[in-house]
Amino acid sequence: MTPQFIQPLCRFAAALCAGDEDSLREAVNLALDQYIPVSMLREVVLTSYLFDGYPTALEGFRILSSISGLPKSAERDRYTPEDVSHWRERGERLCRMVYGPQFERLTEHILEIAPELAEAMIIEGYGKVLSRPGLDVRLRELCVVTILACKGRERQLLSHILGSLRLGASEENIATALNAAESLCPVKRIARARKVLKDAIQRHNMS
Repeated sequence: MTPQFIQPLCRFAAALCAGDEDSLREAVNLALDQYIPVSMLREVVLTSYLFDGYPTALEGFRILSSISGLPKSAERDRYTPEDVSHWRERGERLCRMVYGPQFERLTEHILEIAPELAEAMIIEGYGKVLSRPGLDVRLRELCVVTILACKGRERQLLSHILGSLRLGASEENIATALNAAESLCPVKRIARARKVLKDAIQRHNMS
């Protein structure tokens, strides 16, 4: 992971969720000025649809393309049986890494409360998107943390902060991700996210 990429990528992730086009354009230009590859920015946009929906991702791709140009050879995912099997395998592997000893409990809980999402979580979420090789898994997870902090989704935020720690991100890395969103998200949400970070650090140290 390249630590200097955390702030511009996470600020871009926060700007995606903020819904303000001027802020998003500013975040794109800031990232490009800091030599963040456009391919990485596209990965952050793709990740955003899992946590903030298709409208956010489509607007992100539109604005990013208007600044950087259309991708010359963007990868197209094809839903063949072979691809789905591959996504399932790598999705389960990553999900186990993120959730650690809580993986079995997580999957049982999702099957109980939302069976419609159980397969999608592993195949679509962790397999097709979050395991993509175009962005270091720790950087991607930090962007997820930023998005969840901005959305005020504290239960999921705790899980993904713990996941970031399990993947090797430091407390400082996570604090940088939250700081990057400070001027783009509601102040109370960022303050709450910092409390969640403290809780996560305590739980991680006790495990």
